[in-house]
Amino acid sequence: MKALGAVVLVVVGVIGVDTLADLTQSRPDALADDSTTVIAFDVGTRGYNGTDLDAARALWAVCAASVSGAATGPTAGGDGYAVSISPAVGTTGSKRLVGCLEDGTLDRVQGHVESMTSG
Repeated sequence: MKALGAVVLVVVGVIGVDTLADLTQSRPDALADDSTTVIAFDVGTRGYNGTDLDAARALWAVCAASVSGAATGPTAGGDGYAVSISPAVGTTGSKRLVGCLEDGTLDRVQGHVESMTSG
């Protein structure tokens, strides 16, 4: 009876670990070569030595490495800054990029993503 209980416990453990691995694994997104993602974001600074455009450029320089593709910008426009990435950023890349821009990656600079559109 103890052996059966041990076998059941091992099987449940293996299934649990396999399920958890599938749920947390990051896979590359399928991207169309002729697609583009445009990210509009703003920056807030506190005691930063430079302009907001300098802060946006510095933040983008760090966060651009979290996604693949060729990027332009950031360019000033509207109430913030815009960056264009080609090919478009997929779901996983979008989450990484938004996290990088908004999670206090640089001291004294905080980004806020206004919109992210792909087409």
